[in-house]
Amino acid sequence: MRVLVSVEPRMYREALALSLHQHRPGLEVRIAPPEFAEEELRSFRPHVLVRSDTDGLGPEALAEVPFRVEVIYSDSMDAKVILDGQEEEVKDASTEDLLRVADEARRWLSTEDRPHKDRGP
Repeated sequence: MRVLVSVEPRMYREALALSLHQHRPGLEVRIAPPEFAEEELRSFRPHVLVRSDTDGLGPEALAEVPFRVEVIYSDSMDAKVILDGQEEEVKDASTEDLLRVADEARRWLSTEDRPHKDRGP
């Protein structure tokens, strides 16, 4: 399963990617600065995107990523979590919240009747 981390600043991206690798070693995790996120979305085709709400990505760029954690910089460090179209706001988001999204995405991908099954493992 593929995860793209494009939050700012770089230190946050690196820390989140390292945490994902440590807690879920089977994940393929890439980092990209926000200005290259759209290009990485097209080429890497992640199942999970961890992004900043200020990165400028529009709905069309996000349409193919059913699982997202969107850090809300304009309102402390809360996050919006999108799980296959269902949104929830998470106050003071934690690593556990991020891992929950990754686990949900993995379960979703393992379900045989999903329309995006062709996106790969």
